[in-house]
Amino acid sequence: MPILLLMVIAIADLGRLYGSAVAIEAAAREAADYGAFDNSYWDAGLGNVEVTIAEMERRACIAAAGSHLQDYATTDPVTHTTCTNPTFVCTLERGGSSTSCASSGGMVGGFDCSAAITDPMVDPCTVHVRLDYDFNTILGVPPFPATFQIGRDSRFRVSDLVPAP
Repeated sequence: MPILLLMVIAIADLGRLYGSAVAIEAAAREAADYGAFDNSYWDAGLGNVEVTIAEMERRACIAAAGSHLQDYATTDPVTHTTCTNPTFVCTLERGGSSTSCASSGGMVGGFDCSAAITDPMVDPCTVHVRLDYDFNTILGVPPFPATFQIGRDSRFRVSDLVPAP
C-alpha cells in the first residue's frame, strides 16, 4: 500500500509539473509576443525600450499568476509588475549576436531594432524571453527530487503588424 500511495503522488506531481511547464511556456510567449509586436517598442530615442521591457515582464508575471502556479512569487501581488518565481530574462538577437534587452538601447550587433525593414532579405531582430520557474514536489522524499527547475524560451521576430483593411 505505501508503494502504491507513493506512485499515485508521483503521478499527481507529474501532472502538476506538466501543467506548470505549459503555463510557463504561455507566459514566455505572451512577453515575447508583446515585445515583437511593433519595432517602435525598441526606439531608444522615444524612451520606449525601458517601457517595453517593463510591460513584457508585467505580462509574463500576470500570465504566470493567472495560471495559479503553486510556487508563484511576486514582489507586488496587486499589479504583478515583477515576479521572482518565475524569473524573467529578455535578450535581443540578430545575426548570431545577442544582448540583454535592458542594456541594448534597442540595438543588437550594431543594428537598430526599431528600424523599419522593407527589404525581405534583411533579418529583423528577434525578441528572446526566458522564464525559469522552481517547481516544488508534493513530498520531496527520495527517490523523488524536492525541486525541479522549469525553463522555457520563446522567440519572436520584431515586426510591424498592420491590421487587415
